[in-house]
Amino acid sequence: ICALIAAAAGARRVTSLESSSGGMPTLAATIAQVGNNFGIQIIQAQAEHVTNSYILGEIAEVVAAEPYFEMLEGWSLQEALNYYHLVRLTKQRGLLSPTSISVPSVAVLMAVVVEFEDFSNAYGQVGDSEEKVLGCFDHTPVNFFGNRYHTYNVSLPVSEYKYKALSDPFCVAKLLYDEVKIEIADESAGGKIIRPGNCQGVIFYVDYLCRVSKDKATHLKDGVHYASMTTSSASHRQVVRKFQSCTVVTETDVQKGVMCFCKASFDDDIDGIEDHSFEFKIVKLSTLEQT
Repeated sequence: ICALIAAAAGARRVTSLESSSGGMPTLAATIAQVGNNFGIQIIQAQAEHVTNSYILGEIAEVVAAEPYFEMLEGWSLQEALNYYHLVRLTKQRGLLSPTSISVPSVAVLMAVVVEFEDFSNAYGQVGDSEEKVLGCFDHTPVNFFGNRYHTYNVSLPVSEYKYKALSDPFCVAKLLYDEVKIEIADESAGGKIIRPGNCQGVIFYVDYLCRVSKDKATHLKDGVHYASMTTSSASHRQVVRKFQSCTVVTETDVQKGVMCFCKASFDDDIDGIEDHSFEFKIVKLSTLEQT
C-alpha cells in the first residue's frame, strides 16, 4: 500500500520490501492489475539485508512504512524503536540519503498513570512473605521474575480490561525519524495526577506524526504541518508497566497537587531484557513525599 501511494504521488522509482513470503503473490498480482506503469519493484527481503544494488545503485530520498514487524505485533514501543533503528541503519549504509524524509516523521511515546487492579494482582509475587504456599512449595524462582514487572513491559488489549486513568497523558520521549535522533522528555515535566486512586502502573501508547497539507493538519512544528495516528485505540494492544510499589492518592492530594515523573533511557538495560528503561516517581507536592 505504501508503495502504491508513493508511486501515485509521483515517485520516479519505488522499491517495496516485504519480509514475509506469504503475501508476495497477492502483492505481485495487485501491481499487475493496476498496471505497473509506476516503476514499482517488490523485493522479498528485510531492510538490514538490502544493498544499493537492490535499488539499481541509487539512494532513496523517501522512506514510507507502517512501523510494524511481524514478531513485534502488539508491542507498540518496540515497533516504533525497531523502525527507528532500521532508518538509522539504512542511512548509515547509504541506502537512504542523509537528508531523506520518513513517513511517519515522528513517534511520540506517551504514558498514562492508571489504577489497574487486575493487572497489578496478576503480575506480582506468589506465596506468602517467605515466598512459600502452605509452607511447602518454594516460589523463589518464579518470584525472581514476578517481582520485576516494574522493569519490563506487558502487552495487553487494555480496552478489554477494567482500569481507571489517573493522570493526563504525558510524553516520555520522541523518536525523530528524519533526524535519526531520540529526544527524551524533560524529567521535571511529567504528568499531572487528576483523579484519586491507587497508582499501580502506566499504559504506554505511540502517537505517529506524518507530514500533510495545511488543510489536513492537526499539528504545526517549525513551519511543517502534521497529522497524527495513534495506537491508543481499541484496535491496538497497548504496553503496560507495573510500578514497583503502589501509591495511594486521595482527593485532598489531588487538590494540593500530585505529579508523576519519568526518567527514560534508551541505552542497554543492565538486566539485559529491554533496549529501553523507565524509572517513575509519584510526588505529592504538598509533602514532597516521593514513592
